Amino acid sequence: MKALILEDEPIHAKYLSKLLITILGSSIIEIMHATSLDLAYRYYRQTTVDLFLLDLNVFGSDGFHFFDKFPKESANTIIVSANTDNAIRAFEYGVLDFLAKPVSEERLRLALQRHSLRRKINPKQNENPNYVKSRLLQVDLEQLENQLSHLMEGEKVYLNEDLTLETLAAKLELHPRQLSEFLNGKKRTNFNTFIHSYRIKEAKDLLIKYPEKNVSDIGFEVGYKSLSSFYDAFKKELKITASEYREKNFIFTISSNITETKNYINV
Repeated sequence: MKALILEDEPIHAKYLSKLLITILGSSIIEIMHATSLDLAYRYYRQTTVDLFLLDLNVFGSDGFHFFDKFPKESANTIIVSANTDNAIRAFEYGVLDFLAKPVSEERLRLALQRHSLRRKINPKQNENPNYVKSRLLQVDLEQLENQLSHLMEGEKVYLNEDLTLETLAAKLELHPRQLSEFLNGKKRTNFNTFIHSYRIKEAKDLLIKYPEKNVSDIGFEVGYKSLSSFYDAFKKELKITASEYREKNFIFTISSNITETKNYINV
């Protein structure tokens, strides 16, 4: 087994490595240590990682950003953080477990037992990314796909700022873990990224359709509780700010209208 620890404090990384060796013994082949998200990305691109221990605050960076690039890896991830307020958010990403710092040997042992059990139940998980986990064996995936599409595109439930993995799962008559596994396995994404994609798409439409509306008002209208979350999500999705997007498309629309008018006159 190869394990990766993302931790910016060497003493904590060394402590976790020692615990892993104590618990796993000879089954642990290699323990890698990353001190930044960029380095963690590099490890995942270069080698196979079976177990990921992720700190959520790495030199001020949000560790959850890792799942934006590697959403399916949440199933093999154990969050290690002093900020227990992030536990619910972590499970919305579909992580294996959440351990509060300082981590005890007993608590890590339990998390590793869950990891081992999951790998035994789903041996094809790492070989085939389209493999459907056991929690979904009794679920009609085509019907689930249609129901989810109706909720998102028809009812636009993502506009509700209080929408969570649990509330969306309840609407689908699923356990939250089932929905999380469906999003990870079928959609190749996680709950937060999935919801962001719909909210940003809605925001793009409103920015062009209603040029008189403030950008901040549109952010709240599409379901964001804070403007910083909206601005960050929009820029991450499109690489430009919401205001820049509106200005760019406004100029394009005017240019297109002028061209159409000239063509009409020439005719």
